[in-house]
Amino acid sequence: MDERPRRTQAERTAATRALLVDAAFACLLEKGYGATTVGAVQERAGVARGTLLHHFPTRAALMVGVVEDIAARRLAVLASDAGPPPGHGWDAVVDLVWRDLQSPAFLAALELWVAARTDDALREALVPLQARLFGAIHRAVTALIGDDPRAPTLVQFTIDLLTGTTMTGMLGPGREQTAVVVERWKETLVTLTGPAL
Repeated sequence: MDERPRRTQAERTAATRALLVDAAFACLLEKGYGATTVGAVQERAGVARGTLLHHFPTRAALMVGVVEDIAARRLAVLASDAGPPPGHGWDAVVDLVWRDLQSPAFLAALELWVAARTDDALREALVPLQARLFGAIHRAVTALIGDDPRAPTLVQFTIDLLTGTTMTGMLGPGREQTAVVVERWKETLVTLTGPAL
């Protein structure tokens, strides 16, 4: 006889929502935004259409749920203990940003960014996500290098350069070339973070 306690309605609801969001996330990664339809997510999750529509009445609502999930996944990467300990300077900052940009959550976010260019509701959902992520990155940077008045600008340069490098690497010469850019940027930061004038 099964002695496990029965799940509450709230637990069942949360589990179903998580299943649907996971299915949508997997669709985004494998097939892209255009193919991440309500029907494709329903099929992948193995639920009835009515079940999906009960939790997410529209595709836009489903995508907002995915945006929140992506934010949580990327924040987990930024907060993970896999990186170097505090005090390792700008090399550690570059490694932290690079680790985030190599995660599946970044690839899913990239799909949504492109779609948000012409989708106002999706763009509105992504703006707070970006603010949370940049806030988390800046807090992590402060833990790694301390307060440096140059940090906000250099962090933004790092994010932009490495984001562009990641995207170029998807279509271009591959990982060896992008690794060279990452190392060159680390060397450049040594010069840029020299004594303030």
